Amino acid sequence: MSYCPGVVPALAALVHLFSAEGEEILIQPPVYQAFASTIKAWGRRVLASPLRETAGRYTVDFDDFTRALRRRPAFFILCSPHNPVGRVWTREELAEMARLCREHGVRLVADEIHSDLVFRGHVHLPAACLPEMSGNGLVTCLSATKTFNLAGLQASVAVFAAADDQSRFEAWWRKLGVDRNNCFGLEAVEAALRDGAEWLDQLLDYLEGNFQFIRDYCARHIPAVKPNLPEGTYLVWLDCRGLGLTEADLPGFLARRAGLGLNNGAAFGTGGAGFMRLNAACPRSVLRRAMEQLRSAADTLKGSEQ
Repeated sequence: MSYCPGVVPALAALVHLFSAEGEEILIQPPVYQAFASTIKAWGRRVLASPLRETAGRYTVDFDDFTRALRRRPAFFILCSPHNPVGRVWTREELAEMARLCREHGVRLVADEIHSDLVFRGHVHLPAACLPEMSGNGLVTCLSATKTFNLAGLQASVAVFAAADDQSRFEAWWRKLGVDRNNCFGLEAVEAALRDGAEWLDQLLDYLEGNFQFIRDYCARHIPAVKPNLPEGTYLVWLDCRGLGLTEADLPGFLARRAGLGLNNGAAFGTGGAGFMRLNAACPRSVLRRAMEQLRSAADTLKGSEQ
């Protein structure tokens, strides 16, 4: 296990160390936008195998995934749980992705930063616990920052299956002079993991209540907006295609008319146009106000159609 100043910096280091300029790196859009931007920043190319959406549920398109692996990308970045669509991958899905990566000789890097934020009926399986991951050169990126709101304390780690890979990774950070842990981050993570179980249980219950509130409010008052409730993460993937706005107009409309600063789904890659990502980790009162503002904005569209 190696310290790193954050999961995105860890991914940047892995891209630099374990791929060559011009090589492809596989991702599954719509996915966390930093994956693509980090790949491009290092002069590598994004290889996309989009998730398949059916009635608001996302699954892996294994035929397309296999097609992408045949191109022999440098590695595959797995988002587990998936941001922004909120999937908690099943054991069968994870095992098949791992098996195919091993079959095609493709390293697997797992971003599991949201792994503690999983809701009733779902279980997060760490990639490292699956026997199918053996031989994949697995690297797992972890952090307590999302679960316990510790962003900025540089409290992330990367776990390597191969000792040589770990040594190479650690040498990179030593060259940058940032190979020492943040002492405040160490204390915060220790306190969170030692004493935070009750708080986390309450957080998960509260978030589930927020999700249900969003679902019910949209069904009753904004039927044109269909929320995709997550199995994991605190993020709600809002299908706004029913509002009838173009990809270019949707973010500005929500900002100006609804006063909401949501994340534009198009930024997450293929399949994200027409969606917006909402952070539901807030007090219910704030969420209610946001939904009311969204309703008022959507109502103006109804009036313009008459």
